[in-house]
Amino acid sequence: MEPSSPSIASVWDRLSCDLTELILSYLPLRSLICSSAVCRQWHHAAASSASLYHHRRRPWFFLFGLNNVVSRLDQSFGFDPETSSWYLLPPPHPDCFSGAGGFSFAASSCSRFAYSPLLSGGTYPNWRLTKPLTFPRCNPIVEVFDENRFVVVGGVRYIGGLVDLEDRLAVEIYDPVAEAWEVAPPLPVDFRSGGTSSQWLSAALLPKRKILYVFGTYSCHVAAFDLLRRVWTGGVGTLRPHGTLFASLLAGPEDSLLLAGLCSGEQEGGNGGAQPCFVIWAVDPLMMGQPRRIAVMPQDLLTGLFGTDDDDNRFASLRCVGTDGLVYVFNENPHKGYPACVCQIEGKEMDLCSWRLIPPLAGSVNRFHKTIAFCSPVPLGPVLRTAHL
Repeated sequence: MEPSSPSIASVWDRLSCDLTELILSYLPLRSLICSSAVCRQWHHAAASSASLYHHRRRPWFFLFGLNNVVSRLDQSFGFDPETSSWYLLPPPHPDCFSGAGGFSFAASSCSRFAYSPLLSGGTYPNWRLTKPLTFPRCNPIVEVFDENRFVVVGGVRYIGGLVDLEDRLAVEIYDPVAEAWEVAPPLPVDFRSGGTSSQWLSAALLPKRKILYVFGTYSCHVAAFDLLRRVWTGGVGTLRPHGTLFASLLAGPEDSLLLAGLCSGEQEGGNGGAQPCFVIWAVDPLMMGQPRRIAVMPQDLLTGLFGTDDDDNRFASLRCVGTDGLVYVFNENPHKGYPACVCQIEGKEMDLCSWRLIPPLAGSVNRFHKTIAFCSPVPLGPVLRTAHL
């Protein structure tokens, strides 16, 4: 009698823990969650593969929609670039204003600040409230470094319902271990004229260099903050390629910088009567010289997002976010259904760029008065603990 072939279970039992973790780290997030529920051994292997998963996976695009009248209409969506799929997530915190580095952030008032790991269930017990900010403000820029430290830059301060024109443009750093805020040198005054809220600023954090770059969306001012020495370095410069109308500074692959924005038709070497176009440039973080153009959105893709009418304001709803070689461009106009596209940038010289349209949002989409968009890696630990995707 021929011996029976080994069962699938016995084959998996023969694999080493390291090999099992490596195999699981290649699975899409939803498949990984399902695998972690098979048995205790696989759950442990999935959790142990978190570091491999984090370094291999592309960051997600998150879109939170808030309805100012009926909060139950608030919705959260997450786009996984690996599977090109949207996921409908639990509703966002009603005071959520931003997200980065695996966390979402909320402020119940100008001084109170709360944070929660992304995809951790969305319920309020998962939110941790910090001590009050030393300098209260609304809609600041927030970035994450050293895995769980937060740097808060700029924002708008109100006194008696009016914008404080004497605001010191504070920068504060939160240490969750010490549960304390550290006041750092303020944002350079050059940024005051262009607006200091997240609506008028973008930021790019280079984790290996420990440098945070802050960029003015319309002023195109740029400044670098050294997170180790807690100082602004090199003064305030300007990054404005010819014809740029507005732009965002983003963190690129391997501690590089990207500049992405809308340009008029009057570009160098181009036809002055051409249509506006969306361009991505590579920026040398050491020299901060003239940006090098590496990608231009196909005109039919731009037209699909914003239409063909001649209204000069049709691009006012254009938003751009990204990190780690993914640049997401979307239209936050609710009448358009929030269409979006993505450019994936690869290659040692960042010379391999491919554009594609993102599928429509998942399920029935409500009407929002405000949208919050950001790009962030997904922390695997909180997802495995809640497993709600």
